[in-house]
Amino acid sequence: MTQVETATRKTTSTEQEILEYLNDLRNSGATNMFGALPYLTAEFPNETKQECKRCLMLWMNNFNEEGDYESVKS
Repeated sequence: MTQVETATRKTTSTEQEILEYLNDLRNSGATNMFGALPYLTAEFPNETKQECKRCLMLWMNNFNEEGDYESVKS
């Protein structure tokens, strides 16, 4: 069986800000993370709902306690 390598890429500054916010939101216990989208759209009104959803999925696929999001699996 062959192992598939996962590509990683550097995050943008906006993505880093959103991913760090999501860690803070999770730590606050204010919501289950499946319900985080309304929090994101309220906190980042300049981002589209679609972009917020994409970042939420990015966070879910790359979550780590330390909040190290310099690079992520794409």
